[in-house]
Amino acid sequence: MLLAGGVLLAAAGGCGSPYQTSAVDVNSRRWEGPAGIRVENADTATLRDAAIFLRYNDRFAEDTLTVRITTLSPDSLRFEEVFLLAIVRTDTPAALQHETLIPYRRRIRLLRNGEYRIFITPVRPVRGVEAVGIRLAKSY
Repeated sequence: MLLAGGVLLAAAGGCGSPYQTSAVDVNSRRWEGPAGIRVENADTATLRDAAIFLRYNDRFAEDTLTVRITTLSPDSLRFEEVFLLAIVRTDTPAALQHETLIPYRRRIRLLRNGEYRIFITPVRPVRGVEAVGIRLAKSY
């Protein structure tokens, strides 16, 4: 019984991550359609930084990738923009996959509680991308 109480206290004490990450797998042979990402928001006061990340394999030969980012808020408001992802390649021991994180927006505030839907779509078909996602982190 004491152990169960300690586990509950540790969970309530907040050992959580400062990041909120959501991602979706895409067709690595030819990504051309929208990748739908869902982000749950319960905090309408905190300022956050958003970054887009890509997981890709050796077939991905781009150094830039232009995507269309569409955001739908819980109350159905829509925001859409074109964004250029600059891919910085690093040599890593990973044989099959690589990841990159590209800053997208700083000091944003999600004003509504509920589910935000974010669609990331390449403006032209691309090979080698395995997953795309968004990472939100508290702004400092």
